Amino acid sequence: MISRLSAFKPFKYNKTQQRTQFESEEFGPVFIQEPDDAIFSLDTDDKKVIMNCEARGNPVPTYSWLINGTNVDAEADFRYSLIDGNLIINNASEAIDYGRYQCRAENSIGIILSRDALLQFACE
Repeated sequence: MISRLSAFKPFKYNKTQQRTQFESEEFGPVFIQEPDDAIFSLDTDDKKVIMNCEARGNPVPTYSWLINGTNVDAEADFRYSLIDGNLIINNASEAIDYGRYQCRAENSIGIILSRDALLQFACE
């Protein structure tokens, strides 16, 4: 009987198995990274601003952005593009782009809105 017990090995989940088990369960978006306040230098040659945002969820969340409470239309304005959850602003302009940004992540379970991130402009 002792030899049978010594051959018994309890089953343990490894991290991959645990992740797979949890990923099969649906859940609303949860932020991994929210946008931070930024000061963009007007003296730089690279006129690109990147506002970061990342969320987890199942189903995988989709993203959109707001500036001062208004939707950023990346399809209508070529200066804006979305890569994953990140907002890229090309040819950033103080007159147009200064303001408070929020990232919105949503899936069929829910919607979350990030904290405000203030984008400011300054000369060096």
